[in-house]
Amino acid sequence: MMKRLVLAALAAGALTADVLTAGALTGPALAAEPLAVGMISRTFYYVPVWAAEQQGFFAEEGLQPDLQIIGNDAQTSQLLDGKLQITVAPTEGILQNVQAGGPLRMIAGNAGKLSHYLIALPKYNRIEDLKGAKIGILSLKEGSFFHFQEMAAKHGLTYPGDYEVVSTGGAPARHKALEAGTIDAGLQSIPWSYVAEDEGFHNLGSIVDYIPDWQFTSYNVNDDWAQKHPEVVTAFLRAVLKGTDWMYENRDAAIALAAEKLGIKQEYAARGWDYFTQAGTITRDLRINEPGLLKVIEIQKKAGLLPADASTDPTTYVDYRYLDAASKK
Repeated sequence: MMKRLVLAALAAGALTADVLTAGALTGPALAAEPLAVGMISRTFYYVPVWAAEQQGFFAEEGLQPDLQIIGNDAQTSQLLDGKLQITVAPTEGILQNVQAGGPLRMIAGNAGKLSHYLIALPKYNRIEDLKGAKIGILSLKEGSFFHFQEMAAKHGLTYPGDYEVVSTGGAPARHKALEAGTIDAGLQSIPWSYVAEDEGFHNLGSIVDYIPDWQFTSYNVNDDWAQKHPEVVTAFLRAVLKGTDWMYENRDAAIALAAEKLGIKQEYAARGWDYFTQAGTITRDLRINEPGLLKVIEIQKKAGLLPADASTDPTTYVDYRYLDAASKK
């Protein structure tokens, strides 16, 4: 009887949070739904998702998500064309799509603070020394491009003019570019920054000293798809909530998982776990850091990527219905 009620509600497009939390559509009914999940690169931010897979939390919810590394520019297009159903990726593309009248939305937060250090070739000792240098960034529309601009401006360097930027992709690719000498510096996330320092590269400072709050990555969907599959979205977030708790509560096992997925030594993964959990960089309750989101909006407006009158109301961009439902069970 309960299953018939849920199916009827789905058909009417009127599925409520209370019905979602009842768990009536777990198991094979959900496993049949395609669920491609995109992640930018192999960084520590994704440990909760990997944990949900490894520990069977997705399976408990009847899900078998296809976890994909998608690179830096694929999020928006692949959510819109249905190649991906969920992404765990930077917020800027979602903000831009919403303001353009598009259907993309954030449904939860992943990293509510930055965790990057500016890592440079050994010949550079100060940020001021980077005048004329090549700086590795994610892309011209997201992430580290804007972070570095904020950092460099405090040291008298402006863009364009004082330095070049090179799109390298995420942290692992940026680390390889630094090793190859194709860039002079770049913001590097923990624990890749630790690896770089031990290789002899110079640490020129922490981004959180310049930008203390920034909603870096979030869980994102095409709302047209999500409204048709609310039970899938809710089940996914329930599993990720479990994965996030597991990461916080199981230090040794989480370190082993991070070391395996990132392809780094356990000592670096251990330092990463200590940093991310102590700083609360990976948001345990999956809520959006609202001051951090407002900072992203501010910088996007300054860059001309959002209109000057773009909304500063988080609910314009964030749909909490699925997380609220997932949190109840």
